[in-house]
Amino acid sequence: MKTSLKGMICVAILGSVLASSANTKFPLRVDVDVSTKRSKRNVGAGYDGEVKVENVQIKVKIRKSSGQPWTDPVSAELYVIGKEIQTGNYIIIDVKKGTDVFDKEKDNSFEYTSPMYPIGRTSGNINVGGTYETYLVVVTDHEGNIVETRSGRSIKDKGIAFIRELGPLTKFDKDGNVLGKGDGKQDAFKKAIPAATNPGDGSF
Repeated sequence: MKTSLKGMICVAILGSVLASSANTKFPLRVDVDVSTKRSKRNVGAGYDGEVKVENVQIKVKIRKSSGQPWTDPVSAELYVIGKEIQTGNYIIIDVKKGTDVFDKEKDNSFEYTSPMYPIGRTSGNINVGGTYETYLVVVTDHEGNIVETRSGRSIKDKGIAFIRELGPLTKFDKDGNVLGKGDGKQDAFKKAIPAATNPGDGSF
């Protein structure tokens, strides 16, 4: 009787452990691969400088790296960050957010390719316009917990939280002060083009 009772207790404990293991959800792990396509186009040159437009496009691929199944939705955020030459301040060029699920038929991965972003600048004696600075990718689970982040620069957790609060075209300085929003028209750059491409009269 004692042996039988002991065996029943062991079976009950084992069953409880197995049930608990079956209900345990392992943390999601993902690999984030980001590639940036960049090209420059010369617009013109003059006595005081030259004008160029850089085209930037970002491709993000997110793949589930953990072995356990994950059926809940996963969200991804892409922040494209530029820098104003004439002020040294930063600007959120664009923000893209999306949600997807991992599917074996799609290799447990999903990807996104951004639009092409044209960023104009002048150089030489007249320095106006912008440059592409970096990107930030944030992956979260269905509960909003951050699973992984990736950036072309080293950004601390505090900086990541700050950037996630900003919308497209938001300007901010290196100390994290929000400076308002731009209109995306690159007016300062456009106004500088005639002066930068002016051939001059050749006199000193």
